[in-house]
Amino acid sequence: MRRLLALTAALCIAAVLLPAAGDAARVHYKTGISDQNPATFASPLYTSLHMSVARYITPWDVMFEKPRSYDRVQLDQWIAGARHDGQDILIAFEHSHLRGHERKVPKRRTYAKALKLFHRAYPNVRSISAWNEANRCQRVSKTSGAVLGQPICHNPKAAAGFYETARSVFKRDRVVALDILDQNSVRSSVRYVQRFLHYVRHFPRIWGIHDYSDTNRFSTKRTRALLRATRRGEVWLTETGGIVRFGHSFPFNPKRAARAIGCAFWIANHERRIKRVYLYQFNAGGRSFDFDAGLIALNGKKRPGWTVARKRAARRCRR
Repeated sequence: MRRLLALTAALCIAAVLLPAAGDAARVHYKTGISDQNPATFASPLYTSLHMSVARYITPWDVMFEKPRSYDRVQLDQWIAGARHDGQDILIAFEHSHLRGHERKVPKRRTYAKALKLFHRAYPNVRSISAWNEANRCQRVSKTSGAVLGQPICHNPKAAAGFYETARSVFKRDRVVALDILDQNSVRSSVRYVQRFLHYVRHFPRIWGIHDYSDTNRFSTKRTRALLRATRRGEVWLTETGGIVRFGHSFPFNPKRAARAIGCAFWIANHERRIKRVYLYQFNAGGRSFDFDAGLIALNGKKRPGWTVARKRAARRCRR
C-alpha cells in the first residue's frame, strides 16, 4: 500500500510539473520578449508572463555617442532592468542612429572598436546579435520620419564580416550570426543566407530568424525554407509573433495577432532546432509608429495575445 501511495504521489507531482502535450515550448526552447522599453520589466503584466530571455536593439556605434545621449541612457536603463529581473540578455546591433550616418556601412575595424567598448562597458551581456534584420532594406517611416531597415540589405559579405568580427570580440559568448527576415517572398532571404555562408570562415552555431510573414499569414513554408538554408546549428526566433497593425496589409486586429502568436508557438513546438522564441513586442507601438505588435495596449490593458503568450498556447498555422 505504501508503494502504491508513493507511486500515486509521484504521478501527481509529475502531472503538475510536466508540460501538457500542446505545451512543448517548455521542453526544448526558452520564451522571451524583444522590446525597447526599459519600463517593461517593472510591469506586473510582464512578470506574470514568466519570461526568461529578453532582447534589445541598439545602434552598432552606441558607445561612440555621448554618455547622456538618448540611445546610451535607454540602453543602460534597459540592461539594468533586465538584469534586475533575472533575464538572459540578448543585444542586437543595427544601423547608426547618428544623423547622416544611418545609411553608412562601417568598416570592420571601426565596428570592432565599437563592440570592444560595449563589451568592456557591459561584460555581463553574454548573447550578441551581430546585425539586426540584415536583409531588410531601408526606408523612411511616414509617421515618425525615422530611417528604418539596414544599409547591408544587399550586402551579405558585410554581414559575414560583422559576424566574424563579433565572434572574435565576444569569444566565449553566444553570437547570433545572422538575423534574417523571412519576407512575403522568402526566395531573396534564402539567397541572402546562401551568399552569407559563402563568405563566412566559421560556420554559425546560432541563427536568428524573424518569421513575421509566416506567423501572420498562418503559414510555415518560409520558416522551413530558412531552416533548410541555414542547414544546422541552433535557431532563435529573435523576432516573431502577431502584428496588431501594420499599414494596409494588416489593419488593427488584436484577435488576429493573438492567433499569429499561437502559430509562432506551433512552429517552435515542431522544429527541434528552435531553442529560443522572442515575441516582439510587449508594449504597443504609439501613434508615431506604423508598426504595432504589442501584447498590451497603450492604456496598459491586456490584449488577447498576452493570454496566448502567458499560456504558451500553440495554435496550428491555418486561418
